[in-house]
Amino acid sequence: MARQILSSSRLALLTALLAAALSGPSAAAGFGTDPTAGKRTPDAVPTGQWRSYAFQTLDYPGASSTIIWGLDDFGGLAGQYAVAGGTAHAMTWRHGRFQPLEPDKLGTYFSAAGGPDDEGTTFGGYADAAGVQHGFVIRRGRFETVDFPGHLNSNVDALDGFDTILGVYWDADGIYHGMLSRNGNETPINVAGARDTYPLSLNSKGDSVGYWDADGSVTHGYVRRANGQIATLDVPDAAATVAFGINDRSEVAGYYTDASGALHGFVKTGSQIQRIDVPGAVATIVTALNNCGSLAGEYFDAGGVRHGFLATLK
Repeated sequence: MARQILSSSRLALLTALLAAALSGPSAAAGFGTDPTAGKRTPDAVPTGQWRSYAFQTLDYPGASSTIIWGLDDFGGLAGQYAVAGGTAHAMTWRHGRFQPLEPDKLGTYFSAAGGPDDEGTTFGGYADAAGVQHGFVIRRGRFETVDFPGHLNSNVDALDGFDTILGVYWDADGIYHGMLSRNGNETPINVAGARDTYPLSLNSKGDSVGYWDADGSVTHGYVRRANGQIATLDVPDAAATVAFGINDRSEVAGYYTDASGALHGFVKTGSQIQRIDVPGAVATIVTALNNCGSLAGEYFDAGGVRHGFLATLK
């Protein structure tokens, strides 16, 4: 299922891209023109809206923005919120209630959470007073900081239930690299020819998804199988694609930018891709899907406010 979280620096870039998408029909800032984008996955074809969803807006009480990063099979969510445009803090949503996540452990600087998994484990990243980011895992009430040895910044993006951690690290150069860690054994994940490789989700089969770019601007989704084989996934005719979640049925969800710069969510089932737009939203980003087919993420309204959402199959 989808269990992912973004770093604070990548969140800043995403905010800029979304702001550009809201400003008009021009291509979003940071997304260059790539004539091959949207044409690298010949088996991915757009299709009609064969699935119907019921959408629910989720806003942390008193917050100026709410973002959902994770979704379990029971409808539990995790993400981040900010008040009056301030620093983002990690939170969870269970049984219809929001709750800040471990404020005494994560501190007063940036934090955001992914998961929870079906056992209630949450994870993500937090910044310290020096601005260095660390990954974390909270399992059965036990808080654990996760840093990838030898690297400046770390983030935990996914768990598989078998003590495997999927994450990302970046050093002073600001270039992202994926990392798969289990029992002290670390396997770097780097798409061939990429500048940045950013993994975002992992399923129980060991398959993962994320995005890569060659120049720090135009993004492409990818799917990495458990055997290490990597294939690019681009939504047809899209200017840019990010694969955010993969479930145990190998369905993939994420978002893409169309030729006008607008942002849409998507779900890929087999060779078919369905566009996802929250009703009334000017930009939709799907960040998570579970094994029941439910989706979660964020959307922007006409006033530029970010809201979390949950979409369940009708």
